[in-house]
Amino acid sequence: MEEQADQIFKQGILQYQSQQFEAALQTWQKALTHYHDLNDRKREGATWGNLGVAYEALGNLDQAIKSYQQHLAIAIEIQDLKGQLNALGNLGNTYYTQGDYHQAISYQQQQLAIARQLQDPQTTAQTLSNLAITYHTLGEIPQAIEYYQQQLAIAKQTNNRPSQGNALKNLRLAYQTLGEDTHAQNCYQQQWAMLRQWFLDEKSDEFVRIAQMVGLNLFEDLVGVDMSGFDLYYADLQGVNLENANLTQANLALADLSGAKLTTANLTQAILSNANLRDADLSHANLYQADLRTKLPRANLSYANLEEADLSSAYLPQANLSHANLSSANLKYADLSGVDLRNANLQDADLSRAELKDAIVEKVCFSKAIGISQRIQSELVERGAIFEQNE
Repeated sequence: MEEQADQIFKQGILQYQSQQFEAALQTWQKALTHYHDLNDRKREGATWGNLGVAYEALGNLDQAIKSYQQHLAIAIEIQDLKGQLNALGNLGNTYYTQGDYHQAISYQQQQLAIARQLQDPQTTAQTLSNLAITYHTLGEIPQAIEYYQQQLAIAKQTNNRPSQGNALKNLRLAYQTLGEDTHAQNCYQQQWAMLRQWFLDEKSDEFVRIAQMVGLNLFEDLVGVDMSGFDLYYADLQGVNLENANLTQANLALADLSGAKLTTANLTQAILSNANLRDADLSHANLYQADLRTKLPRANLSYANLEEADLSSAYLPQANLSHANLSSANLKYADLSGVDLRNANLQDADLSRAELKDAIVEKVCFSKAIGISQRIQSELVERGAIFEQNE
């Protein structure tokens, strides 16, 4: 009969994992009856806990609390500390969800005491985080900071980087709430140092995942950062704000930078071949000797420094190159259809076989550009371009 009860219990788990919550509830109720008849108090308690989880998934929080309390009562009766730990955690979380923060704190404090008794650093850190968040929600910021700091200390001791990042992110928010900008900035610097070290240690293409795991906001927290020499091959940086970032000699080949903000970023000698720069903002960026053999439709490159940049065969339709420095840039076979070249510096730029259909060239000086055939030159002059003989 015990084996049958276990099979029913496992069936409930499979149903729950398949999001069949009502079916899982009914299955666990059957398992509960079997364990009760077998007088298997430990499994009976665990099943009450699972019933609570099912009720919670169905939105019945009151019934979930009753189930968790049954689990807690049995765990206390049989002196099952791990069972108590789980039941207390579930009760704390459910009362928090209900908005009963003081009751949540009561259970979280009990859970913390047992986690410390069991010398369970992971649960201790998580419970400290939950307590801090509850106090933070109540507006008791100094108390929240105390618990975040305790969480951070344990996370550092156990080298748990995600927990460190979580604590630093929340500490930062707490300090910002108090107007303590120096402490908030210190937390940010620790987050960035963690990201840099973690990324370099792993040598993976998971930059965004790691940044999120250390609690950084991709749309606010990467402004002005030093990412020189980073290998960001194939990284998903879509829409990320990298304004004023140092990306000197960074490898961004095949990276998705569509819609990214790279205003005033330093991309000297950066590798951007086959990167997606569709709609990216590279205005005022330094792209000296950068490899830009890629797609840049509608990219904003106004006022950018593209001196000696490799744009051969680049795809730039409708891009904004006004006031850009393209001196000595390689634009062979580049698609420049519809681009805005007003006030661009084209000295010694190689435009051999470049497509300039519908490009805005009125009053643009091509006198020192190279590789432009006589036929194309005549067409450009008709559209207002300036060549040496017309000056």
